Amino acid sequence: MNKYIQPAIIANAASLGFHWIYDMDYLEDLSKKQLLVFQLPSLEQYNQAKPSYFAYPFARLGDVTTQGMYLKWLYEAAKNNPAFNVDDYRTLIFEQTKPGGPYVGYIETYNHTMLINTMIPRMRWKIPTLPVNDDHLVGFVPYLTAKELGYDNDWAWGLAQLFTDKTEYRQFYEMFDFIFENIGGMPKFEMLQKAIELAPAEFSEKLSIALTMDDTRAFIKQYAGIACHIPQSIPLIFHLLKRCGTYQEMVETNIRLGGASGERAMLLGAIFAQISEVPSAWVELLNK
Repeated sequence: MNKYIQPAIIANAASLGFHWIYDMDYLEDLSKKQLLVFQLPSLEQYNQAKPSYFAYPFARLGDVTTQGMYLKWLYEAAKNNPAFNVDDYRTLIFEQTKPGGPYVGYIETYNHTMLINTMIPRMRWKIPTLPVNDDHLVGFVPYLTAKELGYDNDWAWGLAQLFTDKTEYRQFYEMFDFIFENIGGMPKFEMLQKAIELAPAEFSEKLSIALTMDDTRAFIKQYAGIACHIPQSIPLIFHLLKRCGTYQEMVETNIRLGGASGERAMLLGAIFAQISEVPSAWVELLNK
């Protein structure tokens, strides 16, 4: 768990206090007054920031977002079971997040869709199943689990289809494999340029601009975004891979940009941990 998943979860937990605040000016000003890493979400601060969404009112210090919980659950369920499949994944998430289930916290639309589709045959509802076409970063939860467990990308893609039918994820797995394999062994800019060749064609232009445009805010406004949807998040992740030098710098920079910072942090944390130390004090703050 220590190579990919632990640094992913630590980066996620470090970002939770300001996850889904979409006010970059507010976060930038606040960062000059206090640390932003490993803070509890504050309703007062969320009300001051515009726009924002206060989704984790019951969070404890060191907790993770829902996607962070998915990563924990999936790793524990699949680590001794390479035959674990999408039906097992459905059962796992359903049992954790169903009404009256053990998970008490926010769940997103793709989780609601899965709950409804799972309940339709069980309850004999005479309604059509809902489309499964999500485009959030949750599609990388099986990928990170596969990296940690040494399973292949076909295994990860099989699980990701619980929430999505978008084949771009499968292509991105190959791109991120190249990044993981080469980030410490060749010049980073050159490595990222080569990685673009493995990306879905419709993302190539944005990813190229992510490497050449230095003004992060202008890049976000013109070519990316700060939400969790992959057309926004993947170009921004690429830009932060180019811009940041260490794990700690990445986490702090990523939080200041706002939006779905906790979800971006999981993939970025797993990558930066291959070339940079995770602060030992942060490891101790993680709610185990």
